[in-house]
Amino acid sequence: MITFYVSSYGKNDDKGIYIINLNEKKQEFSLVQHIVTQDYPSYMITKNNTLYIAYKNASRSNNSGGLGTFSIYKDELIINNNYNSNGRSYTHLCVSDNSRYLFAANYLVGSTASYLLENNYIKEKIGAIHHTGLGPDLLKRQTGPHCHCVGITPDKEFIYAVDLGADKVIMYSYKYGKLEESPNHNLNIVPGSGPRHMIFSKDGRFAYLVNEIANNIMVFKYYDKYFNLIQVIHTTPRHFHGFSSASAIRLSKSGKHLFVSNRGHNSIVLYRVNQETGKLTLLYMVHTGKNPRDFNILEDQYLIIGAQDDNEIELFTFNEEREELVRTANTLAIPSPVCITIKEE
Repeated sequence: MITFYVSSYGKNDDKGIYIINLNEKKQEFSLVQHIVTQDYPSYMITKNNTLYIAYKNASRSNNSGGLGTFSIYKDELIINNNYNSNGRSYTHLCVSDNSRYLFAANYLVGSTASYLLENNYIKEKIGAIHHTGLGPDLLKRQTGPHCHCVGITPDKEFIYAVDLGADKVIMYSYKYGKLEESPNHNLNIVPGSGPRHMIFSKDGRFAYLVNEIANNIMVFKYYDKYFNLIQVIHTTPRHFHGFSSASAIRLSKSGKHLFVSNRGHNSIVLYRVNQETGKLTLLYMVHTGKNPRDFNILEDQYLIIGAQDDNEIELFTFNEEREELVRTANTLAIPSPVCITIKEE
């Protein structure tokens, strides 16, 4: 039995966190618990038996939003605390290695914020830095800065903030949780690309940036605190001319395969990762339900896809040795699933 967590943008009391079990023998889902949250849980991560949540404000008076933490105990989630941010909506987060600091991306206003943690509780806000810049996207996703992702570089030198609106990745030093921009290390992306999320290879030598608007992945070599672009590869077929926007990006635990989800084309793309060069080879695409905003990989054997517009999660099987990704008929009804996370080992 594998336990994982799904966050939902469902209406009213349907929104919140769903705790799900996957029976591997039967390849079936079962609902363990639904926790209703005041705001929309837009993103979740786990660390040291703690679930950290970024909240999108659900109040019409615009006085809520923020961050929250839960303790993970067996199949239960026990609330630690919520930190109200007075209308600020966060879409992504990360936690420092020592679990002393939490960093969050604010998409709406385009900023990166830092918070102090104490025993997995959010104690206080340290500060926030507002981004600047815009891009040429005609759908108005780039009329100003929109920070969509935050993470920590493998060398632990920087917090990186991926800004979809400004077409750049901003690098911050973060001593004692205080963010200070390091402009010489920033990464400017081709205008109109709309960078969404960035992840690193297991050995830290390569970075993979998925661009929501351009529907491609940029592969960078990361060495001595600098990025060097080595490859750009598409996420949708060249013959596809409909609207699509690339969404989630994840590596298998082995690091041998990379996956991206496409909203619009409604697919999961499977790539092989060259372990020496870091470059990607497209293998194939498998169709999903509508609007696969997020997915996660369980034990390099299963993919759980959240089909947001179909209001369900889907089960895919993955045989890494044979490079076989297969969509099964097994689903579970979840209202508007937007994030899927598993307990960190």
